[in-house]
Amino acid sequence: MIGIIGGSGLYGGLEELGGEERIVRTRFGDVKVLAGEDFVFVSRHGKPPVPPHMVKYHANMDVFRAMRIERVIAISSVGSLVEDIPPGTIVAPDDLLDFTGRVWTYHNEKPVHANLYEPFCPEIREKLRDIEGVRIGGTYATMKGPQFETRAEAKMLRMLGAHIVGMTVAPEARLARELGICYQPISPVVNYVDENTTHENTVEMVKKMEEDIAKIVMSLIEAYRE
Repeated sequence: MIGIIGGSGLYGGLEELGGEERIVRTRFGDVKVLAGEDFVFVSRHGKPPVPPHMVKYHANMDVFRAMRIERVIAISSVGSLVEDIPPGTIVAPDDLLDFTGRVWTYHNEKPVHANLYEPFCPEIREKLRDIEGVRIGGTYATMKGPQFETRAEAKMLRMLGAHIVGMTVAPEARLARELGICYQPISPVVNYVDENTTHENTVEMVKKMEEDIAKIVMSLIEAYRE
């Protein structure tokens, strides 16, 4: 059994596996999921979709704890900060920078310090090595959004060693670690971080990559059946 966090573009593909919608009650509110025999899918932004800074991260991750799911993949579109990771690439990063400027924790009553030295799931990345079309490795920088990065921010991120940048992974990774969940982003690269990036052309690129992402997710579900 594997958990999947993603957007509406992936929803239809998983529906073909025979999943059914249900409501899961968590400590942080009810969440609608698509549950199949081998997977549980959560739409990160919900329906209608909310912007990244309004995502109910605590509830979304708590679904997997409630359903006793120990491995979660997260589809998270990103921009590329380096020339050798062009749009159309699918990256499984192995490290994280967090510039959201917020505290992401389930522990507000007492200090609990989870080890985030290895922020993503090496076990899932090993499975992904056997699936064609995934680039393994790289540092994911999480910015708060919802705007894209400035020229100076992009320069800073490159100097710090970031390869790709998005708006959603750091909250999920931190909360997953506190829950003991092995969490791995799968990041379709939809643009270079430059003056040509617009909301419209990134959405267009996401749609072009939906089929490739769905194939990778299906292959990963199959790998965990073995």
